[in-house]
Amino acid sequence: MKKIKYIIGLLISVLVSYLVIEYLAYPTLSSYPRLSNTMARFPYTKFTLILSLSICLWLAYIQWDLKKVSVIYLYLASTVYLFLLFVVLFTKAKSYHDISLDVFDFIKPDQRDIREAILNVIYFMPLGAIYGFKANKYEFVVIALVTILGVETIQYAFYLGTFALSDILLNFIGSSFGFALCKVLGKRLDIESL
Repeated sequence: MKKIKYIIGLLISVLVSYLVIEYLAYPTLSSYPRLSNTMARFPYTKFTLILSLSICLWLAYIQWDLKKVSVIYLYLASTVYLFLLFVVLFTKAKSYHDISLDVFDFIKPDQRDIREAILNVIYFMPLGAIYGFKANKYEFVVIALVTILGVETIQYAFYLGTFALSDILLNFIGSSFGFALCKVLGKRLDIESL
């Protein structure tokens, strides 16, 4: 019975990963010339992204079912996540040295801007979850804001992107969702021993 449940979990993980990559992540990432050129050099980029996300989701489901979080899984998922976050944050910029002080510049009827805003929230959910393992809510707010401000400052200072207040807001919202999710899941999973 467990095998069937895990096979179904794998199939659902693949389906969710396919939908997220095919209709949300890949179209957005492909719209940036530097990322598009990089992804074009490797013909299996989309497949690799779907496979990586599928494995992470499936292993997360197994841990949910076992009611225990494996440190090895956390290392694996964190490494993949941080690598992908680095690639996305520092190679997608349209303008390489700019400041945007419009906090709500993502509220436009343009589908690309809406997709990118959603991704900005999603990108930082795992980071908030990572902080949720050990930080209380006050430590989380400070650490998350320092991290996000650091990323935005690095993008601007090293000509890698735009310092945008809207990104800070969206990234903090994503981190907050991840932090809250970790705290809720922590009641079911054994994460205190990590």
